[in-house]
Amino acid sequence: MRPVLAWFALLLLLAGCGGGGGGGGTGGGGTVALQGRVLWIVTGTAPDPVATVRAGATSTPTDPIDGFFELAVPVGTSSVSVTYAPPGQAVVVRSFSFPAVSANTDIGDLYIGPQTVTVEGRVADAGTDDPVPGASVTLAGQRATSAVDGRFSIANVAYSPDSETVFLGLQGTASATGYTPRSFNPPAGPLAGVVDVGTVALSPSGAIDPPPPPFNVRGRVLPAAQGAGAAVTVLQLGSVVRSTTADSDGRFQLWLAVGDYTVRAQKGAAVGEAPLRIDATNVIKNVDVTLP
Repeated sequence: MRPVLAWFALLLLLAGCGGGGGGGGTGGGGTVALQGRVLWIVTGTAPDPVATVRAGATSTPTDPIDGFFELAVPVGTSSVSVTYAPPGQAVVVRSFSFPAVSANTDIGDLYIGPQTVTVEGRVADAGTDDPVPGASVTLAGQRATSAVDGRFSIANVAYSPDSETVFLGLQGTASATGYTPRSFNPPAGPLAGVVDVGTVALSPSGAIDPPPPPFNVRGRVLPAAQGAGAAVTVLQLGSVVRSTTADSDGRFQLWLAVGDYTVRAQKGAAVGEAPLRIDATNVIKNVDVTLP
């Protein structure tokens, strides 16, 4: 991530310019900083050559190293478009929507690819299996809201048949008022253009599982230079139960109940795993995951 000071420097340069139209929304409340990162699903890394991110009349190229971008946009902006011309292939244009911004906002990772698929599933209460309507579900920068029956359908999720490992490593999140957010991954490639992730079970925020901090697991994604910013997920019986992101030194920490787990780290197309057993919740366990 870029320092917050960078946002204000950009805003000062553009102050008083009128702001133009914001993608998907307009507002009379001034200008805010919008930032995120664009990733090419084929490689899991920044587009090469760079992509262009546009919101209304404002556009910027992505960073050639990490895909980062930053735009000064009007308050109320709720979408951006990404244009990329991969060498020897057709130009890719993708749109991403998000809640209208009212302050400096990071919209996270936006994945683009030569193809798109639809990801479907159901959000349910972990204790009762009752549907959870109105849950926000996001994956690869695209999003959807669960219906009355808990079902959701996320359209235009980036995909490439040439790099399914990157697709399977995508980490989605489901969240709803009164529940603790939970992560999920695509279990397989698409069938007739659709990927079914099954039921994403949310635990009520007052439940003892998952509990609040402190952590009882800490570790590091190695090598350190590669582990910085890696996505770390913990799986039990094939289901994701916890997720976090390694810091600039590749370190991470989280809480787990007693049980046997697999800790998975991913950075781009590189994926590493390590087994982990928790025998007592009041003892700190250390686990390192090495990327190939």
